[in-house]
Amino acid sequence: MLNEQQVGKLMNRLVDPLLEATLEETNGVLGIEVIKPDKVILELALADPEVDKEAFSANIQEMLGQFGFEEIVLDLQYLASDVIDSILEQREGILSESSKTKFVAIASGKGGVGKSTIAANLAVALAKRGKKVGVLDADIYGFSLPVLFGEMTAPKKEGNFIIPVETHGVKMISMDFFVESGEPVIWRGPMLGKMVKMFLEEVKWGELDYLIIDLPPGTGDVALDIHALLPSCFELIVTTPHYAAAQVASRAGYMARKNGHHILGVVENMSAVNIDGRLVELFGAGGGEKVATDLDVDLLAQLRMEQPVKNTAGYVDGIYNSEDLLSESFLNLADEVITKSDVSMDLK
Repeated sequence: MLNEQQVGKLMNRLVDPLLEATLEETNGVLGIEVIKPDKVILELALADPEVDKEAFSANIQEMLGQFGFEEIVLDLQYLASDVIDSILEQREGILSESSKTKFVAIASGKGGVGKSTIAANLAVALAKRGKKVGVLDADIYGFSLPVLFGEMTAPKKEGNFIIPVETHGVKMISMDFFVESGEPVIWRGPMLGKMVKMFLEEVKWGELDYLIIDLPPGTGDVALDIHALLPSCFELIVTTPHYAAAQVASRAGYMARKNGHHILGVVENMSAVNIDGRLVELFGAGGGEKVATDLDVDLLAQLRMEQPVKNTAGYVDGIYNSEDLLSESFLNLADEVITKSDVSMDLK
């Protein structure tokens, strides 16, 4: 005969008839008591215990009967209203069918190419163009968006939802807010997927025009999870001019396309640096053009190496403001993203 824990696992699989969510998702299993030799007392909560009560009870009888339970006492209670509201609100979130949010993932083949800086500044530039924008730091091991934004204020909770931090006109969430300062994240694939899923489903993003997703470099677990969670997603591929960076950036683009995502174009970062009025190509040339050719897409921007001015806190973060030379470049990139994503949506 099964014990309470084993019966609980079975009950968690049951689906609330009204919410169409499992009892595990609703925390609808309130209590279980197994009384030998063949009796079990179940205390369960449903959104409306009267909806399909007979069919729901018959399902439990059939499920537990095969494990030798002859007497099943079922106490059905009403699920708390705040739990119901939370589940319904999740379905109206950015992953719902009715959502108008466009997802733009920023990908690269390797680290150190400035992908996060581009994600942050593209988000700010889109906000300056009047768009409602969020940015999700999905680089679970190498999170850096809070530092780049110069904003370390922790997000708050509202019911079962996380309220994203708002800065530079952008809503932002990052793994950085959920670990102790200086502590490394040592997680395996399944845990990474759960965190990304939480950031998409349990963060109260509100109505967004764009959600920019800063992917980790390469083609690992998080990138695969994003591709699975977002059946429709645009991508920007970031590279430097160096051939090695371009070669692996093309692989990230191939993966995106293989998973049905639409590549908006390529951004070449660190294309050159101005030294005493002379442009020096520190990392060579041609990487952006190579990736664009490999993927048969446009090279949308070639961004120089420039340092932003100091922020109000007195240190240099990663956001280029109107007085910075790269500000106009990111506004132009935002215009390209808006135009190309609108055209792609129209073609669907």
